[in-house]
Amino acid sequence: MNPFPTRQAAEQYLARIPDPAQREATRARLGLNAPSPAPVEAVQNVDTLPPPRPNARSTACKASALPLSLPWTPSINHYWRHVLVPCKPARPGAPPYRVQVLISKEGREYRRAVETLIRNLGRPAAPPEARLLVALTLHAPTRRAIDIDNRIKAALDALTHAHVWADDSLIDRLTVDRGEVTPGGRVDVVITPLTNTPFGGQP
Repeated sequence: MNPFPTRQAAEQYLARIPDPAQREATRARLGLNAPSPAPVEAVQNVDTLPPPRPNARSTACKASALPLSLPWTPSINHYWRHVLVPCKPARPGAPPYRVQVLISKEGREYRRAVETLIRNLGRPAAPPEARLLVALTLHAPTRRAIDIDNRIKAALDALTHAHVWADDSLIDRLTVDRGEVTPGGRVDVVITPLTNTPFGGQP
């Protein structure tokens, strides 16, 4: 299933992927290289096809996978900042302030960058209320050592802010891989609705 409203929107998205191999792999996943569908009478009888091999916990509907390529994320250490907010002490002896967690300037800029990307792509989104499998591949901009777990939350939070899904609590399965070093860095994301979930519901 092609998540983009027009082929032109899909081609604009593909043009932003700098790696030719990744671009062609994404093009194939979107079905843009697929030949014209065969006539109905020429299609193999579905009764002769081998049965699917579902995961015991959850099954992903591959046809509806949504691939995205995001800018390189800030570290979670730079995405949030903690500020002291004056307040009335809650009890005698308590400090006259509280700690409030805010999104940093770097975090807000990243959110805006992802929001602009999603808007330019025609606002592709996962099915409403679907439980999700999200696969991330992190392509760092340099060979400098990074902790990949520090880069996950910023990408998920930005996708939530861009309304690609209602909330990241809908993610039932999350995989993270370290990809090849890429100039400028990027985060490849594939979002797939699950047809069978731990909650027993459908997407």
